[in-house]
Amino acid sequence: MEAPATPQELRESMNLHLRQKAQEIKDKYGDIVTFPVLLDILQDRKFVRYPVNIIYDSTRIEAGSFIRTEMTLSDQGDQPDEDDDYVKQADRRYDFVVHGYFEDKPDKLVPLILYHLPVVNYGDIATYEDAEVFASALMQMEQDDYYQLVCDLVDSIPD
Repeated sequence: MEAPATPQELRESMNLHLRQKAQEIKDKYGDIVTFPVLLDILQDRKFVRYPVNIIYDSTRIEAGSFIRTEMTLSDQGDQPDEDDDYVKQADRRYDFVVHGYFEDKPDKLVPLILYHLPVVNYGDIATYEDAEVFASALMQMEQDDYYQLVCDLVDSIPD
């Protein structure tokens, strides 16, 4: 009988999985993720499990933040089908509520949205490190350089 995986082994496995997903996206969509390409990726259920909307509304974001990720369950879920033994699961969707500063800066928004995709795909088990691993791999950057890019973008938001 194998010993259960350690937290470090689980983290390494998740990081490997995220890098593989990033590579699959690059294989399908190319090496450079522009905003139009990002919109295509957001529609691709192979890579983004649930529908995602981008909403620009600074009033719904905490000071110092750039995006708030909100999950919504559809009212159509948990409804009996024609067969009373089957109940449809609630439909889930996500809104990325983005600081209005980025509304006319779509290419600057790309790295910020990529940071939030692991939450859509993996829920609460996704960590900030997972977000950085995934997005930096997709953007073909070192993780520290990606983190600095995100910090610089957030710092560019006027007070």
